[in-house]
Amino acid sequence: MTWKQERDLLIAQTMAFVQSVAGKTANAGRLHETPLPSVSPVYPPTIEQRPSDVLPARLTSISHGDLREEIHRRVAAFRARQQAFDRERHQYCDSVMAKVRAGSEKAAKASDNPALKR
Repeated sequence: MTWKQERDLLIAQTMAFVQSVAGKTANAGRLHETPLPSVSPVYPPTIEQRPSDVLPARLTSISHGDLREEIHRRVAAFRARQQAFDRERHQYCDSVMAKVRAGSEKAAKASDNPALKR
């Protein structure tokens, strides 16, 4: 199945769902539309498929104190992680700079004391 056929099928399924929710007939509002190619039969969504019937568990009432505590906990965890990133970044930078300094000092000593020719 090509992406165009998949797109057309998705549009047809979406329109069928919208019409089943709104209670309209299948041809209402289609005056100048070209029919979509029939790839597979379009079935109206079952009750199990409707997203409005599935409610997340988090929609229970939350007190402002609990919400505030959760926000403070998340902010503290975020700050701690950012501080860890900063420490790691500074340690890496210090180690790289130490290597660069050691290399430049070694190069400077080599240029100050040229090797004796025999």
